[in-house]
Amino acid sequence: MRSFKVRITLIFFSLIFLAIILFIGFFQIEKQNNYLLNDIKSVEQITEDFYTSTLNLQSALIFSDDTESYQEPTQSYQSNLENYKAKLESLQNSLGDHNIVFDNEFNSIFQELGSIEKIVSDNNLKPSSSKDFYKVVEEARLRLTSNLKSLNTKLVDTVNNKDSMLKKNALVFFIMLGILFIGIIYYLAHRLTRDLRNLKHKIDKLQEANTNFKEEPLISNIEEVNNLDKSFEYIKSKLRELESDLEEASKISEYKSVFLANMSYEIRTPLNSVLGMINMLKQSQLTTEQQIQLEIAEYSSEHVLQLANMILDNSKVEGGNIELELSAIDLKSDLSKLVKVFEYEAWDNDLEFEFKLLADESQKFLLLGDLKRIKQILTNLLSNAIKFTNAGKVSLIIDQTVGPDDFQIVTFYIKDTGIGIPPEKAKRIFKDSKNNHLSIMDYYGGTGLGLTASCQLIELMGGELKLESKENEGSIFYFSIQLQKTLNLEREKPEPAPVLLNKFDYKFSVLVAEDNTMNQKVIKFLLEQQGADCTFVKNGSDAVKLFNILDFDMVFMDIFMPEMDGYEATRRIKKSQKYAEHNIPIIAVSASAFEEDIKNAKDAGIDDFLAKPIETKRLKELLVKYAPENSVIDESSETN
Repeated sequence: MRSFKVRITLIFFSLIFLAIILFIGFFQIEKQNNYLLNDIKSVEQITEDFYTSTLNLQSALIFSDDTESYQEPTQSYQSNLENYKAKLESLQNSLGDHNIVFDNEFNSIFQELGSIEKIVSDNNLKPSSSKDFYKVVEEARLRLTSNLKSLNTKLVDTVNNKDSMLKKNALVFFIMLGILFIGIIYYLAHRLTRDLRNLKHKIDKLQEANTNFKEEPLISNIEEVNNLDKSFEYIKSKLRELESDLEEASKISEYKSVFLANMSYEIRTPLNSVLGMINMLKQSQLTTEQQIQLEIAEYSSEHVLQLANMILDNSKVEGGNIELELSAIDLKSDLSKLVKVFEYEAWDNDLEFEFKLLADESQKFLLLGDLKRIKQILTNLLSNAIKFTNAGKVSLIIDQTVGPDDFQIVTFYIKDTGIGIPPEKAKRIFKDSKNNHLSIMDYYGGTGLGLTASCQLIELMGGELKLESKENEGSIFYFSIQLQKTLNLEREKPEPAPVLLNKFDYKFSVLVAEDNTMNQKVIKFLLEQQGADCTFVKNGSDAVKLFNILDFDMVFMDIFMPEMDGYEATRRIKKSQKYAEHNIPIIAVSASAFEEDIKNAKDAGIDDFLAKPIETKRLKELLVKYAPENSVIDESSETN
């Protein structure tokens, strides 16, 4: 059994050897052709020089009146004839083996040169005989010129014949070489294809997700094919192991997704009640101290809500299922509420919280960025900073003083005086992104909530999360992102949405499908503030029945309810004759407000979506949008 590589190598070097031999042969022939071409040039030069020299002599004979005046040109001409003869003899010797081919031409040329030389040397020139001598020399010159041209033509024909023969031989050689090469390749390809076809048959079975098939090992004359088959069998065994691991991992991932979705829903549902009650209390008569306490409760509740959302968002980021949502933002005002939340959290942990925004006050502009993701990153980093700082201060510093052209470079610094990280570990903390979470658990001794997701989000924005830390002194996490400046110097303020009066000129009736008693109270309070007359049911089935019995102007439909969910209830309502006549708007109300939930609601025919916890502003916007056309509009009740 010989290696396929060895066979190919032998063939390759054989072809190289043949090519070298061919090249040497071609080189020798080309060298001879070059000699002949040089000879052709020499003949052409001799012909031209002889013609010029003869013309000079003839001119001297015509225009001279005495013997002495043309004696010097005659002697010069004789000297030139000797020189031409010597050059032609040298040329004849250089032809070597080709000399025999040109013997007749050279003999004729030498004969004519001798004749001319004899005429010039033997003729006792006189002015009276110059015309006769001119005639004799001219005839001899014409004969010699003809002989030289004949020699030149024969040399050219010889070169052309050699070129033609060279090309024919080269063509024949390359055709034979090509046939030989194709034959060898065909033989090897046939042997290799047969073995690879058998191997492909095994791979096809593997592609059918059948890792349990049994087949005899390949036996080939090519060593590489046998090695490839062994590797294939090894891969097949590893794939069996991976299949088992993948099934287990898929189950775990599915359980994780379901758990996170359920956890978010379970957290958001009671938070809806908490925030709703806080909103109700805010509208009552409170002392200054009570207002402060209520504000703390509201910020804390919203922080819990942000954390619940953040956990789900982090899961999406780690799965790579996220895209940036760009909008015009003002970091100072848009982050003020987030800063307030962490001020209270730091205060609750006996820590000082510092916030600084470094900006050029003379230039006011908005930035184009994903505010939601920026908040998510800051929430991740600030939560960890507060968690791992036992005493001292946590700082958030935003530097937006660098703004080249149409872009603004914004740098975020999150500083703490916490436990810090040893330098050697700080250098490795981001080295392996797959182990970031485990690394943080080791270094911090905690969960390292959202650090991996923060890194990925920052990279998605074109930045990089960096760390400077000293053990037992604190850490600084910082990153820079480049955001585009908007054309507007100030945020374009949308026209204020009209807000419903606390009471309509007439009562409008709302059907609310909600299974949670506390949420019913919150929704009832918010809707009755706007003059709604609410009717409640606890499941989708009752909602369908009541819709067909009573008249309603709007329907607020919870999604997840016992007996019948909000999707199915909406489908049945929309199929009813009553809906066909009145086209009553249906608005989904759910703590599960993911993109998939909103899409499913839309597919079920739901007109709009209201997420829990319910924001008063969002509720008013929906009432304005879907309230009866003759409702009274005013801005006096804008409260949130």
